[in-house]
Amino acid sequence: MYRVKVDGWNIHRGFGLRLGWIELYYQKPEEWDGILGNRQVESVRVWLKTAGLADGPGRKTLLAEKLLERGFKDTGCWELIWVNMVFNWPTAAWYVKEMRKGRWTTRELADSLQNSAGRLAPRTSSNAIQELAGLLQYTPAGSVLGQGEVTDTRPRMVERKGCPSPSEEAVRYALSRLFAAERRSNLRFDENLLWPWVVFGCSRQEALELLGAKEAGELFEVTGKGLILKTPAGEG
Repeated sequence: MYRVKVDGWNIHRGFGLRLGWIELYYQKPEEWDGILGNRQVESVRVWLKTAGLADGPGRKTLLAEKLLERGFKDTGCWELIWVNMVFNWPTAAWYVKEMRKGRWTTRELADSLQNSAGRLAPRTSSNAIQELAGLLQYTPAGSVLGQGEVTDTRPRMVERKGCPSPSEEAVRYALSRLFAAERRSNLRFDENLLWPWVVFGCSRQEALELLGAKEAGELFEVTGKGLILKTPAGEG
């Protein structure tokens, strides 16, 4: 049975995030909440926090500033957003960790989530997968990053091919989030964790080669059995 947070599977009011909603939120800050429906407004506010674009009180984060500077479709920013999705939202964490790569209907995903997470009501698992499928279908996280191409068929099909070559910045950030989540400075490769290669669906070798870059090498040490954090998570 998959063991992770027992709540928060469908915290976005049943809606998947849409790129257009992000654009609307930032381009029309005084009008956006009057254009969308009430539940959509609530959904957007939660999604911004899940994505790491807003902090607890709803203020713009450094990642949000970076997205506004680089453009709403910037792949590098969406790699960082996807990392936040995985570490902030149990449905995304379950998806990358348990399903890995493949092709499924949304119904199959909902059934798998219900079976592996346990104690989830059918409606909860269904809504969680609808949120996930919407996120993948209407943002660059899906087809651009390879985290799930979604069809318009009934039922919808989701195919996760993975992102074969994430950026060094994204791999470094994913690993920083992992160390922070685990609250320890030594991780073994044989542990079933949210490694960067699990988060992105790339090869472990590809991710580890990126950690040889100068900036990443100053933070992490690669050993034969795992990774060591040189700088404690949250510092530096």
